[in-house]
Parts: sequence; C-alpha cells; structure tokens
Amino acid sequence: MPRLCRLAFVVGFLPVLAAAQPSIEDAGVVESDAGTPMVTTVRGSRGARSASEYVVPQDVVQAAPKQGATDLLRLVPGMVASQHSGAGKAQQLFLRGFDAVHGQDVELDVAGLPVNQVSHLHAVGYADVNWLIPEAVRELHITEGSYRAFQGDFAVAGTVRFDLGLAEQGLLVSASLGQFATQRLVVGFRPGEDESTFAALELSKSDGFGPQRAFGKASLLAQATANVKGARVRVLLGNYVTRFDSPGVVREADVDAGRFTFFQATARGQGGSASRHQLLVGLDLPHDTGRTTFEVYGVLSDLRLRNNFTGYITDERGDGLEQTHNVNTVGARVIHRRSFTLLGNPLSAELGLGAHRDAANQIQRRYRESDGTPYADEVDARFVQSAADAYGELTYSRGGWRFLLGGRADLLGFEIVDTLAFINPRFYDGKGYSRSALGVHGGLKAGIERTLGEHVRLFANYGDGFRSPQARSLADGERAPFVSVRGGEVGGALAFSKLALQLSGFTSFVDDDFFFDHSVGTTVFIGPTLRVGGALQAIARPIENLVISASGTLATAHQTQTGDLLPYFAPTVARIDAGYKRPFTIFGLASHGLIGAGFTLLGPRPLPFEEFSQTVALLDARIGVRIGPAELRFDFSNLLDARWRDGEFVYASSFIPGAPVSRLPSRQFTAGAPRQFSATVEIHI
Repeated sequence: MPRLCRLAFVVGFLPVLAAAQPSIEDAGVVESDAGTPMVTTVRGSRGARSASEYVVPQDVVQAAPKQGATDLLRLVPGMVASQHSGAGKAQQLFLRGFDAVHGQDVELDVAGLPVNQVSHLHAVGYADVNWLIPEAVRELHITEGSYRAFQGDFAVAGTVRFDLGLAEQGLLVSASLGQFATQRLVVGFRPGEDESTFAALELSKSDGFGPQRAFGKASLLAQATANVKGARVRVLLGNYVTRFDSPGVVREADVDAGRFTFFQATARGQGGSASRHQLLVGLDLPHDTGRTTFEVYGVLSDLRLRNNFTGYITDERGDGLEQTHNVNTVGARVIHRRSFTLLGNPLSAELGLGAHRDAANQIQRRYRESDGTPYADEVDARFVQSAADAYGELTYSRGGWRFLLGGRADLLGFEIVDTLAFINPRFYDGKGYSRSALGVHGGLKAGIERTLGEHVRLFANYGDGFRSPQARSLADGERAPFVSVRGGEVGGALAFSKLALQLSGFTSFVDDDFFFDHSVGTTVFIGPTLRVGGALQAIARPIENLVISASGTLATAHQTQTGDLLPYFAPTVARIDAGYKRPFTIFGLASHGLIGAGFTLLGPRPLPFEEFSQTVALLDARIGVRIGPAELRFDFSNLLDARWRDGEFVYASSFIPGAPVSRLPSRQFTAGAPRQFSATVEIHI
C-alpha cells in the first residue's frame, strides 16, 4: 500500500472511535464525594512511548552552572551544542550521528513556539534559542528519533521542548559578575503558586575570553495562565535583541608557525545582530473524555551575520560574506485528545491539525575585508512558504501490551522571487525570476510496548521523518523534494523509587543526505546515508536532596554507497550532572548549602580527508549558600582549564592577505572557552 494511502487509512480511522465507549478514568477526570466531575489541571505532556523519550526535571536543570542556551542544550542525552561563531549565533547541534548544523535535524520548541526557521539563508532549519533565560526553564521534554506523530519538520534526530516557569513564588533579583568583564542581571516575578505564570528579564554583556568575542543582549519572557469558566488560557510573549562578535576560524598551521595565537581572531568585523519578537495565545478545553487545545502564534525574527570561512581564497579583497535574513511567521494548531474503552481495554487517540506561513527576505553579498565595503551581491530574494499538517495517533492497551499506530501528512507550498539575474539568466525578465512549487510528505509511526512486572518496560518503534527543502533551490512547478528519513529503535526502561534508567539501540536511513561545506558556504548533497547507535540515560536520587543524571550515546554514520564516514558527526557523547542541597536553619531562617557539577565528554569526531578532531573533556562546577531570602553562588566553567577546540574543520583557506594561496585542504578550528569564574548574588522576596 503506498505510504500516503496507509497514512490516509490511519487518520481516517479516527472517526470510527466515536462508537467506542468513553473512559473517564483515562481522561484525567475524577469524581468528587458528591459525584460531581472535577477536572484536574493537565500540563499537556505526553506519556513516553519509546525508550528514548526523556524528561529532564528542574533539579537536574539547576544542578550545574547554566549561563545560557548552550548549557541547556547539553542536558539533552547525546547532544553536542557548539557555539563557535559567537554568542548570538545559533548553536551547531550534533545528535544521534547527525550533524544537525544549526537545526536542520533537531526540532526545537519553547512552550509551543516553534524555533526552527524554514529555508533560512544561513542554514536550513536555523534554530536560535539564545533568547532563553535559564532561570525560567522548568524542564525539558525530549523525544529522540522520529517515532511520534506530533513530530514535524526537522524532527529527524529528535524533538526538544522547553517548558517554562519560575521555581519560586515572589520576586527574584540575580546579579552576576565574572571574568572578561562579564555582567549579567536577571529579574523575575511569579505572582502566585502556579509556576507557569511569571515574567523574567535578562540583561547581559561581556568582552569575551579573546578577540572578537564580545556580546550584549536583552531578553524578556513572560507567560500567564488562568482558568476561565473551566478552560485554561495561556499567553506567552517574548522579546530579544543581541549584538555579538565572531572570531572566525584559525588555521592549525598558522598557530603552529606562530603567526596566530590559539585564541586569536583571523579577521575584524565578523559577527552580527539578531532580534526575535514572539507571541502565543492558547486555550485548553477539558471535557469528559479528554481535552482539546487551540494555539495561535506569531514570530518576527531578524538576523544579520558577517563571517569569513576561507580568508582570501576566492578573491584578493577577501571572502567576507554578509547574510541578512528577515522573516515573519504566523501559525495555528489544534490538538484533540480522547480516551475510550474498546473491548474492555483502554484506547486513546490524538489528532492534530496545524498551519503556518513564513514570509522572508534574504540578502547575501561579499564584502571587502579591509573596510567592510560590499563589492558583490549574490542573493536578493524573497519567498513565502506556506505549510499545513495533519496527524493522528492511536494507542491501544491490552494486558501488558500497548500498541501505537500513527501517521502524519505535511503539505508545503512555495512562492519565490530572485531579483538577481545570474540566478537563472534564461528566465530573467528584468523584474525578477519568479517561481512556485508544491510538495507533500506522508509518514507512518508505529510502536509496541511490553510491560514486565512493576518496573520494566520494553519498546520497539518505527517512524518516518523529513526535512523541508531550501526554497531558493526549487524550480518552477517542481514537486518540492523532501529529504526523507526512516528510523527504527528497540529498547527498554527500568523505573524504581530511586533510579530510572532507559536504554535504546537505533538506526536511521536518509535517502539523499547533505552536509554544510564551509569551502563553498552552502550545503552539498551526498546521497543515501545510514546511522546506527545506542544510548543510555539514567537519573538517580540515592538520598534526599541529591540528584545524579547521566547519559551516554555511541553512534556511527556513513555513506551507504561508499562506506565513508560522514564528517563532523559526534560518535561518542557522555554527560553527567549532579546536584546536592543540604538544608539547615540559622537565625531562625530556612537555609541550605548547595554544590553541583556538570561533566561533558566528547570523543574524536571524523573530519574530511580522514582527519579526526581531538577528545574534549569539560568540567563545570558550582558552590553556594542560601540564608533565608539571600543566596551567594560561585560558578566555574571548564574548571580544569582544558585547552579545547569548540569547532574543527578541514578545507582550503588562507588568512594572510597577499600570501601565496594553496588549494590544499588545511585544518581550522575555533578555540573553546578557557576556565571562567563568576559570582552571583540572588535575592528572593
């Protein structure tokens, strides 16, 4: 049966459920003593249906130092988050054998706000979460792989959702001072017992740990939830602006020869600015057999970025590249969940409908390194990308078995105008090369779960995922090509009172993969690829007030036709977070001491031309004391002062003006941060 026909069968089967008997118990509705139904508050999280669905709770989030989004992303089991191009640029992500670049293979979501940007000029799926305020992140919900029907565009290696909230009621004022003139101020307020209703503001700046690493930013996040006549209303808004410098890469040979230092920047003027303004309004309606959620959202996002990957290879004036991407996004979604009994056994259904429209302007031009003057325009385009999706998922339980069957369909339409003649001179009419395209992708999701006793669950899952294309790569009338991914997984979960453990083995096949080639500044298609690996995640609370979280992932990725290893992916990733609070009373005030640490281990990553990166081991630590409303905390990042490379690449380059140019590939890197120290004073009122 063709994939879309099977998908239509799955989604079309949902209305048949109306004949089944509703199950109030499964819907989260309970009876009062008087027999009157009372609706409980539901957060909206989905139950785990695979061995690689995780929740990172708040005590783990707060265990080790968290200065920004990069530290939060490293909590995702198996995730490598690199920020080698400045503090305001989206992180480069690696997960499950995928080099997700800046988001092309990892779907990021913040409390319902989509983060990945379609057809982004710098990188497909560009996902900037630098506007997140760590103090306002309650927990992380992670679904690795593409085994659930709610996972959409870019959910190839997985989906990460950040839930927001302030831990304590009242006013929070937090001020930090650190090395390299680093200053950070956070002000937050939570008016009531509901931690999801809050407002938080972050202001921070730093000179950076070396040349061309300064940044400044301001971020506001506010969320309000309220019960109105039995319905749950939620409003989330955010505003963010940043200006940042970027050091670029340094050639290993230039450092060895003494022409550059380890922390040096190769060119001035690299970096950029970004802003994001966003609003989401949601309505959650509980009913006797489940609930229905309505959400509408809008995002205004701008990025201006200047960088130089290769120095003076293509032009004696320099290969500086300036990119500007401005996009307006509006969207809406409806999610309906119901629970039933079928043949005396529980059955639940989830149906989702969504749509969004992204309108973007893109400009790319070359600039002269000596004074920053543009000398060549390469892209001047605008596009509108419209998307609609529908998915359905059924879960049926019988005895110790649970069966999952789902499907998803996504439709994407494109309208593109390129105003530069050389894009396609044959079609250029003096007004611009206009074209349109349309494409549909359908995928299946399936899973089997077996419960053994009270503590053990076993899983087997299958799922189809996809990446949407870059709009400007499409021809007129083209059926928009999607990069399709088929993935499978087997695993298990053990849950005890003081220990939860999950183990999985996974594989993913990509029908026509691509990677980012720094030498040409764009993505290059490389044919079919295969990834195979395993992951382990555990959270232990052996004694009161102590939490230990540990994860490890082993993966391999190669081209199926040649057997060559793919460049840049992370084969070995391990992470440990631990935090302990010791309560005590002094002067009649409830107080505590705290200590925490986060350890990251990254094994050698394959690079082009059979090169490998170096192993990275980083240790972060914090120690502090809180007496009543006042807390003093000391944070250390890279405590052992490891000399490490945040990013390593292999391609031809020359960063010395006028020097002889060699087209032979050379090794480049961006320096990782040295040991840094900061002191924080917090007041909770």
